[in-house]
Amino acid sequence: MAQGRLLVLDDDATVGQILVMAAQAAGFEARQCDKLPAFMQELAAWAPSHVALDLGMPGTSPEQVMQSLADAGCRARVIVCSGAAPQDLQAALSTAQRLGLPTAGALAKPFRLAELRALLAQV
Repeated sequence: MAQGRLLVLDDDATVGQILVMAAQAAGFEARQCDKLPAFMQELAAWAPSHVALDLGMPGTSPEQVMQSLADAGCRARVIVCSGAAPQDLQAALSTAQRLGLPTAGALAKPFRLAELRALLAQV
């Protein structure tokens, strides 16, 4: 039985696949999407326990993604992922919290698998 479910939103297929494989190695089911509409459909249909969000998605802002999650009543724990500065990661987490989304933390790229496992351990 899986420990949880991770749904990844990242426009870089390689990074998304690494996150999926790392989550699976930690006992999670995991899926990835590279566009927000597909991600939102998967969110509604699959009910993940965690979502990993790339802050650098083309065509949308982190605030729009967070607002979409809040509007959908998302209860999955949010993990923000980016190679951006630490203050940008913290700002994204603060936005998620302000919108009432549960958060697990930030994952700076390039990330270490132990960091992802620690964030996924939060249920």
